[in-house]
Amino acid sequence: MKKLVLAFLMIAGMSVAQAQVTGNVGVTSDYRFRGISQTANSQALQGGIDYANKSGFYVGNWNSSVSSALYTDSIGMENDVYAGFKKEVIKGVTIDVGSYNYYYSRSGNTFNSVSNTHEAYIGAATGPVSVKYSQSLGDYFATANSKGSKYYQADLNMPLDKKMTINAHIGHTSVANHTASNYTDVKVGGTYTLAGLDVGAHYYTNRGLTAAAKVADTVAGEKLYKSALVFSVAKAF
Repeated sequence: MKKLVLAFLMIAGMSVAQAQVTGNVGVTSDYRFRGISQTANSQALQGGIDYANKSGFYVGNWNSSVSSALYTDSIGMENDVYAGFKKEVIKGVTIDVGSYNYYYSRSGNTFNSVSNTHEAYIGAATGPVSVKYSQSLGDYFATANSKGSKYYQADLNMPLDKKMTINAHIGHTSVANHTASNYTDVKVGGTYTLAGLDVGAHYYTNRGLTAAAKVADTVAGEKLYKSALVFSVAKAF
């Protein structure tokens, strides 16, 4: 992982003196990805590190525990690597383009899991509102013949004051050649800064899931798609 980050920096030709390095660590009562539980409705430990250069270039790594019952060829760990370019193109409007890559660790720290997924994305933001479009560059999370799957999202992150932020999200998953897997996810809630910690409470729900999708998203008796209130605590540094 360290070699990969250094390679990105060398390609960009940017000095560390111009950069900002930040990190984060946290726990959540349920890790939800696009509305679906990745931990079989159980808790997760998460954390990551980011490098951002004033030119707009950034690269990062984020990790979370996941259910090995869901990702059966992994040891229960998701490792994400992403890189992109974010810049204000006109006053008040920022464009973000890049690639996000999901890896699932196997025994011996190898990353040849069939669940590995690679996406390219483009997004735009103005004030507290942002929109983003992602498309898979290969099969989508071990779904055969699903290259080109799409995810559309819109987000609102509205600060009420220095401590309280209201969060809202809506997204739509469109799995290539598998229309029965398409659905819409919604998240609403808020984050409050308390004693240097970001404390969150968010409600997740999904719409448009077919009967077949619900069966596929039921693992070891756990309905991964069911609506849930999720609590989290995180620390940025």
